[in-house]
Amino acid sequence: MNYFEANMALLKQKDIRLFNKVNEAESKELPYPEVDGMVVSPHVNLAKINILAILGFGYSSHINEILQKTENKTLLLIIDHDIEGFKSILYKKDLAPILKSSRVVLSIGEDPSQAVRHRIDQYYRVSTIPDIMIVEYKPATAQNTVFYQDVRKYLHEATLIATQNLSTLAEHAPIWQKHILKNLPYIISSPGLKQLFKKFIDVPAIIVAAGPSLDKNVALLKEAKDKSIIFCVDTALGTLVKHGITPDVVVAIDATEKNYKYYLKPIEIPEGTYLFTGPAVYPDAIPLFSPNIFFSSFGHPWLGWIETFIGERGAIKLGGSVSTAGFDLAVRFGANPIIFIGQDLSFPNNKVYTEGVMPERIKEAEEYAKSLNTIWVEDVYGNQVPTTQSMWTWIRWFEYQIQQRPDITYIDATEGGAKIAGTKILTLQETIDRYCQKDILVKEILDDIKNKYSPPYIVSLTEEMSGIIKDWSRIQILCKEGQRLTERLKEAITPQIGKRAMKLWREIGYLYQRILEHRGLFNLGSWNLEFLLFKMEKAFQTGDAAIRIQSYRDFFTEICEYCRYSCLDIQECQEQLKKMIANDRKGIEHGLNG
Repeated sequence: MNYFEANMALLKQKDIRLFNKVNEAESKELPYPEVDGMVVSPHVNLAKINILAILGFGYSSHINEILQKTENKTLLLIIDHDIEGFKSILYKKDLAPILKSSRVVLSIGEDPSQAVRHRIDQYYRVSTIPDIMIVEYKPATAQNTVFYQDVRKYLHEATLIATQNLSTLAEHAPIWQKHILKNLPYIISSPGLKQLFKKFIDVPAIIVAAGPSLDKNVALLKEAKDKSIIFCVDTALGTLVKHGITPDVVVAIDATEKNYKYYLKPIEIPEGTYLFTGPAVYPDAIPLFSPNIFFSSFGHPWLGWIETFIGERGAIKLGGSVSTAGFDLAVRFGANPIIFIGQDLSFPNNKVYTEGVMPERIKEAEEYAKSLNTIWVEDVYGNQVPTTQSMWTWIRWFEYQIQQRPDITYIDATEGGAKIAGTKILTLQETIDRYCQKDILVKEILDDIKNKYSPPYIVSLTEEMSGIIKDWSRIQILCKEGQRLTERLKEAITPQIGKRAMKLWREIGYLYQRILEHRGLFNLGSWNLEFLLFKMEKAFQTGDAAIRIQSYRDFFTEICEYCRYSCLDIQECQEQLKKMIANDRKGIEHGLNG
């Protein structure tokens, strides 16, 4: 029986890019026979797995078996190098169970980096799952051992990134949520960066970072003014102002006070400069640029919910540094070429920053750098230069993104620092002479879009916030009851578990499940609560009663505290939004009376 047409119809719905690639590929028989039997040991409990990376699509029977033995929470990432062999299976096998499953992600014929990083990010947006189990279909992997070695390397990197993300969320998620709610009046009254996408087609974009090499060529930026769009990261603003250069845009996304204190507060912001920022930025930074502000979207679930009322602000990719945000904006704006300066991504001559940064901050950064493990990478001149693990990941991020858009010209005019593969290495003067010669009305374009922006109607948003406050106040009551029950269970636990203890276990389990089923809480609070749920999952894997009781206690305590401070922040935000609504009404009445 020929299943090709039915399979292709499902594949088109699931992944249009893979569908198109399969259409262009030739069908070729797999060079190995079908292997019967389970590829996973029967002793492995697949129900506990969060991410299962299956290396080799093969004849698909092993995938169907794994699909049946895993739970809905398990992501099946299926990676195979052979798109021609995959096409042959589309003719022979009914792949409906695989292609219809939303938790199956297919990477066929992609490079190893994209197969892992892009696909996991696509599924989770922010991956916080450090436990990845690898299942190998050996007849397939034996056909291209180098490819699958690279896949394993990237899967290992994915676990490290997820661990780092989990730690980052645990540390920063409460701050991000608080700032989103505090900044919400500005977010609503400012246009989204989405409105600037494709508005600078083939305009040269210069990304100005704060590496020490910036001091070599920063003065030349005057020649590029009004002949390019100049993105200045917040850390480099002091150097530009010191040289009398007004950037078109300052990019600032950091939620901590540090960047505001060191790089923005001490600077007299050049008149007319725009701020491109994220919703979780440190709140005191925003008034320095008001009203010249554009906001991006952010993967944070709170903003996703808010945007259902106010419209999307425009999602951008964040690769770990403010420069990566500036880079992605330049790509989305349609800029070409994209030019780096001050993008050392290393410590040439043991310097960490441009001289325009405050001396106390430079000293602090130098001391911190000494405590880090040094990695040596190639610089733009072919020599070795020291960098850190963090900056090395930013280099890799830039290189990966550059690979995705080969239609854009990328120029490294830093004149020092780490080499970024995929860029042309030129001096800034050569770059300006070659690419920055046409007049461009950057400010006029930004002003026009800002002035045409009309803030959305937000009464329904404030009403929904009232509902959340009432709902989460009730959850606090349940959590306090859970805390009380876990204290009683601690006292009731003995080597021989009695009826009283069993009754308490059941009551606690019921309360726990009742709170877990509150999808609104765990959707909006997922970033704040992700680490807590991770700890709960680990605690439930142990048979130690004391550990499980304490984990329940921690769960009820942390959920209660999250609901408490969230309700306070929502109430404060509501008051500001109600003032906005009142002011809008006064303006309308004034216009009617006038």
